[in-house]
Amino acid sequence: MQDMLALQFGLVVSDPTVLKSMQRLHIHGYTRQRKKQSFGSGMEHSRFPDLLKRDFKATAPLQKVLTDITYIKHQGKWHYLAAYLDLYNNEILEWELSDRFDNFLVMRPAERLLKRTESTPHPILLHSDQGVQYSSAGYCNLLTKYNVIQSMSRAGMPRDIAVMESFWGRFKDTLRKHFRFWEKDNLHAVVEQCVHYFNFIRPLRKLNGKPPALFRSELVA
Repeated sequence: MQDMLALQFGLVVSDPTVLKSMQRLHIHGYTRQRKKQSFGSGMEHSRFPDLLKRDFKATAPLQKVLTDITYIKHQGKWHYLAAYLDLYNNEILEWELSDRFDNFLVMRPAERLLKRTESTPHPILLHSDQGVQYSSAGYCNLLTKYNVIQSMSRAGMPRDIAVMESFWGRFKDTLRKHFRFWEKDNLHAVVEQCVHYFNFIRPLRKLNGKPPALFRSELVA
């Protein structure tokens, strides 16, 4: 909230002042529900070891990209959302929503992303969990075609992809509490609005109070 006030209105106030004002006006922030973590064997993938090693800091765009899939139940039917997140500025680079849990769910957005980034001067490290889509021949061949360095979390270790897990928690809370997706017929349109909110409107403290897209554009300028 403090970052949003500074970004949109130029108001420079401290966090305690914002908190007291919110309490006085009975304004409540979104509180994420913490999920109990379950852990597996911690074994690395036989072909794609964990090269990220929980080093979630990137010094340039498209240096390290995370990808993961989450589930959304809408009007009694499950939908699957795959996204690619740049660790440099937490921007969602590409995403795909489908009612089918197949390889195309991750391959279509990956190909769109990689076609746009062919001129990137350094190889992209693309990190995922060990899901069947990410280890499929079609997906792996696609990454090889674009000279991507493929990395995978250890089995049953969600902390190896913690930034993406944290993002999904905030994204789904916002989708539910702010965009009220269950009231809308077009889930794809609501997800698109929510992605736009996280990329272009919601400020991040680690980006000096700027949204991801603005932070990236100022770097280029």
